[in-house]
Amino acid sequence: MALNFCRYNRTDDSLHITPHSAKWDFPTMKIEDKHQHLSALLDSHRSYRQNCLNLIASENVPSPFVESYLVEELDQRYGNYTGIDLTERFYQGNKFIAEIESYAHQLAKDLFGANFVDLRPLSGNIAGIATTFALCRPGDTVLEVDNGHRYANKLASSGLKVDLSSVSIPWDDARSNIDLPATIELIKEHRPRVVNIGSGIFLFPQPISELKQAMMEVNPDSYLVYDAAHVLGLIAGGKFQSPLKENADVIISSTHKTLAGPQGGIVLTNDRSIAERIGPAIAPLLESNHHLGRLPALAATFMEWQEFGHQHATSIVKNAKALGQSLADRGVPLVGSNLGYTESHTLILIVGKFGLAKVVADQLEACHIITGAVGADWLRIGVQEVTRGGMDEADAPFVADCIVDALKGDNPETVKQRVIDLVKRIDQIRFTITPES
Repeated sequence: MALNFCRYNRTDDSLHITPHSAKWDFPTMKIEDKHQHLSALLDSHRSYRQNCLNLIASENVPSPFVESYLVEELDQRYGNYTGIDLTERFYQGNKFIAEIESYAHQLAKDLFGANFVDLRPLSGNIAGIATTFALCRPGDTVLEVDNGHRYANKLASSGLKVDLSSVSIPWDDARSNIDLPATIELIKEHRPRVVNIGSGIFLFPQPISELKQAMMEVNPDSYLVYDAAHVLGLIAGGKFQSPLKENADVIISSTHKTLAGPQGGIVLTNDRSIAERIGPAIAPLLESNHHLGRLPALAATFMEWQEFGHQHATSIVKNAKALGQSLADRGVPLVGSNLGYTESHTLILIVGKFGLAKVVADQLEACHIITGAVGADWLRIGVQEVTRGGMDEADAPFVADCIVDALKGDNPETVKQRVIDLVKRIDQIRFTITPES
């Protein structure tokens, strides 16, 4: 296997995007016109995003190697099973589908050091909902991070009014981490069935072992669930904490963020009894057919991380730290500045002095810089996609200059052109596999 650099084909064509308010007279339109318009919309999107600096912390691009294993033919089949036995399929004709899924499972087990894997969730959210259903009983209390996905809260506040109590985990904004002493006191008070940690603003490792110890002291029949959606790639590359080794009971995650695989979800555990409970909560409760076409692509993703994981994850963290320092040097305050800004792919910019975060995000997008607002004053950015494309630490000042000039309200067209020029320099896919010919 060799490291391969695959270049995108970028264009600078002007965009012709139809306003959302347009009304189409479909009965009178010819099929050729409908087809052409749909194709034009897709082309416009591709041209636009290929000329943008994507700093959305929850997005990424799979490699051509991974994309080559997205198999539409498999999506035409049903691979339903319940429990954890991959061979017990409801439909005939699944012999090789089961083998493909088993192969992907073995790769994931090896990569993450897990005894049991479930790749059926279609998203990280489904993985979290299924795990909460499986591990909780009516009337149980779940401790959850407010800036996480809060699965128990979703269930309790739904129309079904699931009998669960969701209690917020105290959060230390300055450290961007769990307030451990306050959380331990809540554990003593509520004796929760589940403590779900993980965050949408995941900058630093979280105190898994300490929380698990406190849980076991007051309720041995409790579970620590680690939502790794944002950091799974960094875990795979050995550059973040290893939750299962630190006594987390379950890892739940999506598979497309820092992991850069196809969209989907994953559940990892070392406890057979937990796997056996979660399995039926995924299927048939929340899913039946689990979209088989992505399974070979997931296997290919795991291969990439086995081959290049440490190099890939190290580059992400180095770039995030370098960009954090470059932004701070230019007068932009950041969460966690006294802690090295981040240990992950994510940075949190404090942008209140420039305006409301959503307004600032729109302002940046006008310059072709894609970010995400968090609350009124914070802007969340991630470097995982631009790192995959070729960014290194030397590029951080140039990225920071573009961001700061956009924040200050410089001429959008001028900044946009600089952004496009920068993006053209980081338009490769690194850390990927080329099969030996």
